[in-house]
Amino acid sequence: MKNYKIIIPFLFIVFSVISACTTTPMTNNVTESTKSGETLYVYEDGRMSLNSKFVDHKDVVIYPDGRGGEKAAIKVRVPLHSAFYRDSIIVVRVVNKFDEAVSQNENGDAINNIN
Repeated sequence: MKNYKIIIPFLFIVFSVISACTTTPMTNNVTESTKSGETLYVYEDGRMSLNSKFVDHKDVVIYPDGRGGEKAAIKVRVPLHSAFYRDSIIVVRVVNKFDEAVSQNENGDAINNIN
C-alpha cells in the first residue's frame, strides 16, 4: 500500500511534465501561390514556357489577378480523363533589352557629355 502512495504521484508528475513539453505544429490557413514554383514565361515573339517546356498558345488563358499582375490557366490533357485547366499560374513577361540600337545608347551619352 505504501508503494502505491509513492508511485501514483510520481507517475502523475512524470506524465504532466511530458505532456507540457510537447509542441504542437502551427497551422497557417493562408496558402501562398508563390511557393508553388509555377511560372509561365511569355516572350516578346509570343512563345510561352512553363517548367522549361514550351506551351501552345491555344491552351493558355491569361487573365488579370486583381493586384496589377497577371495569372494564367493552362489546359492539361490526361489520358482516360477529360481535359482540365490548371489555374493560378504566375505570368512573367520577358523583355529583351539586347535588341536596343547601339546608336540610341551612344546618343544619350553624347547629350549628357556636351558641357
